Amino acid sequence: MTDEALALLRDLVRRDTTSGDSAAQAAAQELAVSYATATAGVRVLRRSSTGRPWVLVGTGSGDGVLFVCHIDTVPVGSPALWDRDPFSADVDEEFLHGRGSVDMKGGLVAALAALRNAAEAGADAQVLITSDEEIGCRGAIEASASLDLSPRIVAVPEATRNRVSLGHRGATWLRLTARGKAAHGSTPQLGRNAIRLLADRALGALDSLPLAADDYLGEETVNVGTFEGGTATNIVPASAVLTLDVRTVDGGAQAIAWASSLDPAITSEVDLDLPAVRTAHLPEPLSGQVTAPAATYFTDASALAGSVTGAPIVIWGPGDPRQMHAANEKLELESFEQALCNYFELVLSVAR
Repeated sequence: MTDEALALLRDLVRRDTTSGDSAAQAAAQELAVSYATATAGVRVLRRSSTGRPWVLVGTGSGDGVLFVCHIDTVPVGSPALWDRDPFSADVDEEFLHGRGSVDMKGGLVAALAALRNAAEAGADAQVLITSDEEIGCRGAIEASASLDLSPRIVAVPEATRNRVSLGHRGATWLRLTARGKAAHGSTPQLGRNAIRLLADRALGALDSLPLAADDYLGEETVNVGTFEGGTATNIVPASAVLTLDVRTVDGGAQAIAWASSLDPAITSEVDLDLPAVRTAHLPEPLSGQVTAPAATYFTDASALAGSVTGAPIVIWGPGDPRQMHAANEKLELESFEQALCNYFELVLSVAR
């Protein structure tokens, strides 16, 4: 493990880059870029500092390995649940502690270290650093509209214990809004209760939502994310909003159609519709690596799949996936060190 890579990782973990804070994410991206471009031959290829910031750094012509990494993290949550300062970046004999150490600043730094090594070896590699992945791959969606990429392989360094996953389900986020009629709580018969309407016609109909399955990606699922409505106990609510998180293997069309047909008084909007990612076979440059099941989470790969000219996509990174979004998040130093070696070997293998 290089001291410089570990120092960068600690610096990044000390920064609060919670999704939605574009300025903090852009500043952290600049720190990562400064580390990458300190090596001759690594240069900034494309960037956007407006909207949701992203930056592409790399060497060569762009036909090698593309690492896709996000800089944002989920919120800390209650500090009382943490044994240490969530942004301490403390290091002990086994772990580096802190929010984002696993998801996914450890993977990002390992990719940047591989990029620097690639430049020194005359190999081709790129690293795309995005923002706001945790709230729907928003930075990657903006980047995909501006980038025309042609890598031989795409690696997403999310936590897989350094095993190679060949894909993940997509995500369709639906917002259902019920329109009712307000009335006094003592005369509910004079109104129409929007909360009951959503509960009866939407929640009560969840079992009729068609869910498919895939032999590798698994079964589609639906989660009730939020349910909001009403202004006071003694008023019949005139509106209510329900959000659903549908994880898909065959696109979101069926879920969208189901939501649109529930009731004339319920309107549906699509907040997010990301496709599943599936690579049919383990790419040859990774033939010696241990494989993993499909990732349970989605990644920026969903937003970028159409911009990488059919290149195989793998999810492959350091850390235990159970640490993602958890209190007391921590990254095994041994896992980080293994990723440093893995990524450089991949870059060299693709360059041969």
